[in-house]
Amino acid sequence: MSGTANLAPMLLALGAAFCFALALILTQFGLRTMPSWRSPLYSIGGALVVAWMAAIAFVDWRSFNLDAALIFAGVGCIFPVVVSILSVRSNERLGPAVAGAVGNVTPIFAVLGAVLFLGEHLGLLQLAGLAMVVGGVALLALRGGTGGRHWSVWVLGLPLAAALVRGAIQPAIKTGLALWPEPLAAAAIGYALSTVVILSLVGRRAMKEGPAIRSGVLWFLGVGFANGSATFLLYAALGLGSITMVAPLVALFPLMGVVMSWMFLRGERLHALGLLGIIVSVAGVILLLLGGT
Repeated sequence: MSGTANLAPMLLALGAAFCFALALILTQFGLRTMPSWRSPLYSIGGALVVAWMAAIAFVDWRSFNLDAALIFAGVGCIFPVVVSILSVRSNERLGPAVAGAVGNVTPIFAVLGAVLFLGEHLGLLQLAGLAMVVGGVALLALRGGTGGRHWSVWVLGLPLAAALVRGAIQPAIKTGLALWPEPLAAAAIGYALSTVVILSLVGRRAMKEGPAIRSGVLWFLGVGFANGSATFLLYAALGLGSITMVAPLVALFPLMGVVMSWMFLRGERLHALGLLGIIVSVAGVILLLLGGT
């Protein structure tokens, strides 16, 4: 690729990283006016709108494949709804910077899965990246809090569980895309089923408690728009550039979250050890991604 050809996927990937980080910050504002159990109703609904708008505009529905659609629907029953629930809880307890950094370790599960089940071997870059990610998370655990926020080590399991779900659904998504190569359709169908799931989980409770505060609804619709836009930009970047180029740039979103926290959330100041942990873990994720290509 020429320098000009490389520029478009790089900008799209950075745009996706920015939107992922923005969703973390918007979540903090939304949690001031809405309980965390209720928020996925609106964040998933907002992302559903973005996904279907993009799918209607860009998907070739004439090539529809029922088997692929059923796979996407099955995935949608757990993703992104489970990740949304875990993410908002981890963001509430850990803050956006730490939640983003720990939740960005999905490549660990992909690499470990390949070693355990496919007989693959770790290269030097992957070993170094794995060690850095573990070390970065350990630094965050040792710190035990950011700014005025304090948490127990077990709370780190929330974003780690979200990362595990992200990694676990990837083989199914790849199988579906092999049958029907329309990632935007996969996202749209998945968000539709996740909407059904979250409505079944908390819809009745939300109706009993009455209408939510309007500002809270708007904040979490914004979270959904940000996440949906990030997914769209990520798919577009992967369509134009290689994973080697795109994935490390998207993996920078926790550092963008640190900057945004400093700018907009005065109560989320990171101590030096926490910032070092985030930088080390993000660098480790990038090495894992580069080592696997």
